[in-house]
Amino acid sequence: MSTTRTRTRVEDVCPTSGLCPICVKECPVLCEVSLSAFRGREALYPDPNMFGNSTAGALKDYGLDWSHFNIQARLLGAFGIKEDSDLAIFPNVDVETSVGGVPLKIPVMIGAYGSTDVARQNWDGLAIGGALSGIIVTIGENVCGMDVETRIEKGKVVHSRELKRRVEAFRKFWDGQYGDVAVQTNVEDQRLGVDIYAISKLEVNIIERKWGQGAKAIGGEVRVGDLQKAILLKKRGYIVIPDPEDTEVQEAFKQGVFKTFERHSRVGMP
Repeated sequence: MSTTRTRTRVEDVCPTSGLCPICVKECPVLCEVSLSAFRGREALYPDPNMFGNSTAGALKDYGLDWSHFNIQARLLGAFGIKEDSDLAIFPNVDVETSVGGVPLKIPVMIGAYGSTDVARQNWDGLAIGGALSGIIVTIGENVCGMDVETRIEKGKVVHSRELKRRVEAFRKFWDGQYGDVAVQTNVEDQRLGVDIYAISKLEVNIIERKWGQGAKAIGGEVRVGDLQKAILLKKRGYIVIPDPEDTEVQEAFKQGVFKTFERHSRVGMP
């Protein structure tokens, strides 16, 4: 069974279309294609009830994966250290590097974790682990905009409890030398002055400008199950679908015709 709770009539489906090799008119099985035809919303975002408590993986079969590779270490000699049996030991391995002038203990950067519930709920572990490891950890887009407690004056952010919490979670365990915490800003963040707030009030040293949507070609989507929050997000400049200020939409939401609004981020242009 797939993530959309559908099946195919046969197992060897066409990887391009998702159809069975022979799609029959009187098929007794509900596949994802037929589900999309009748109830498209349910196939667009699988299992919406788990939003905020799940993450998505890309189901791609290239016929090759990392388990097919073995890394064989050299058996003779040493590189980057003196050829001395008492010196060439594991604790003396040096894998330090730098990115943009920021020294890193290990060559790792944690990608942006933004305003989603998954990111918010798991931030402390990421931030503390990243700080202790001496790497760069990135706070993703829309954190200020999605924080209902954010104070906005004259269209600009002047305080965000959530962004402040995330920066401080990293800095509490940071040695001040290796790695750092970065703040990513998209179109809406820039319009709200998040980068200026992060630099001037939270003393953030790294701003990552977001062009495009990386792993998702569509805008960054978050589902909102509260009508008042959906209205607030629209007023803050976000695209909210359907329009939460439309009286007919409000009535449909109250009657349970649909349970969540979609908040989308715009795609940044260089």
